[in-house]
Amino acid sequence: MLASIEMRYLLIVMILLAATSCKKEEVESQSSRTYMDVELKNSFSYTQGSYWVYQDQSMNVDSVILSNSKTGFTGTCPDNACTHYEYIELTFENVSKGYEFNHYLMLDFVRYNGGGSFGSEGQPIYLLNSNQGSAFNGLLVGEKFDSLTVLNEVYYNVEKMTVVADMQFQDEFDFDIDFYFVPTIGIVRTVIHDTTNGSITWDLKNYSIQ
Repeated sequence: MLASIEMRYLLIVMILLAATSCKKEEVESQSSRTYMDVELKNSFSYTQGSYWVYQDQSMNVDSVILSNSKTGFTGTCPDNACTHYEYIELTFENVSKGYEFNHYLMLDFVRYNGGGSFGSEGQPIYLLNSNQGSAFNGLLVGEKFDSLTVLNEVYYNVEKMTVVADMQFQDEFDFDIDFYFVPTIGIVRTVIHDTTNGSITWDLKNYSIQ
C-alpha cells in the first residue's frame, strides 16, 4: 500500500515537472531576435582606435577617438515574451574637451548616448533611407547631397540630419544641431545653431578609420 502511494506521488511529481518544462519552452519560444540593417552596420560601425579631427571657423581643433565598441542584443523582457534587438554601442572620447559619449546603432537608426535594457534610451541623430522631412523623436531628416566640399575635401552621398532641441526625445543638445553623415566615414560636418553666440560649424579636417 505504501509503495503504491509513493509511486503515485512520484508520478504526480514527474507530470508537474514535465508541464513546467513545456511551459518554459513555450515562453522562451515567444521571444525572438531582430538584427539591425546591414547597410547601417556597414556604414557607421567602426573599430576601436579610429579617430576624427574637426576644425571650426575660428581654427579651433576638436579630436574624437573611438575608445570602445560593444555588440549584443537588448535585455530580457518580462516572461521573455518580446523581441531582442541587435545593437552596436560605440563609445567615443572627446580628447580635446575630456568627456565621453556614444553612438548606439539599432535597427535602422543611430542614437546619441543610447542604451538601456531595451535600447530605448538616447537621442536619435540618424535615420537610414528616409525621405526628406521625415521626423523621429526630435530628429528631422534633411537633404541628401551627391557631393559636399568640406575643407577642400569632396565627400559623396552626404545626408543631413537635424536634431530640433525643443523636440528632443532625450535632452542632449542645447541648440538645434545639423549633422552631415557620409557612409563609412561618419560625421563630416556639424553645425550648432547657437542662438546666443552665433552658429558654430565644425568641419572634418582629418580622420583614420581602422
